[in-house]
Parts: sequence; C-alpha cells; structure tokens
Amino acid sequence: MREIIDNGKMKNAGLQKGWEVKKLGDICEILDNLRKPITKRDRVEGDYPYYGATGILSYINDYLFSEKLVLIGEDGAKWYSGANSSFIVEGKYWVNNHAHVIRVC
Repeated sequence: MREIIDNGKMKNAGLQKGWEVKKLGDICEILDNLRKPITKRDRVEGDYPYYGATGILSYINDYLFSEKLVLIGEDGAKWYSGANSSFIVEGKYWVNNHAHVIRVC
C-alpha cells in the first residue's frame, strides 16, 4: 500500500528496500498534446493504423507518429484480467484522444 503524506511525497509501504515511487512524467515524456481524434465519418481509409483506447480502430491515410511509443488506454479501455489496455507501437500511426502516448526516456 502507498499513502500520500503531507509534503506530497508517497510513503513506499510494501515496496522493496531501495525502490522509490516516481511520477510517470519524471521518467518519460507524455505526448498527449499531440494526439488528435478523427470522427469515423471524417476518416479517409489508408495504410496507417488509427489507435484508440483498445487498440487499432481502423486504418487511415495519414499519421501523427513515426517512432516506437507506448499507448495506454484511458476512457473506453478494458481493464479486466487479460484485456489489452496498453500497447507498444511502432511504424507510422495516428492516435486519438482515448489513449495516452508515452515516450520512454
């Protein structure tokens, strides 16, 4: 269990000695400001995967990203055991506003 203490730091109850808790933004770059949704009727079919919270939704004619990144589904993601809620993606692709986009530092 972790408990937040008054100064905003987290107490690391239950973690191995020497481990520390860090904010995600302190260990990687969050690229959510670059993602863009396209309504289904406005998508033009193409070769590039269009990702949402649960993975590829369709293929479109343009891309936003062309590097290896991690996508983490948010609203609309399936978070039960065995569900695919995060993905390592690479190549050229588009990400909508239902998946967080993370660049590992």
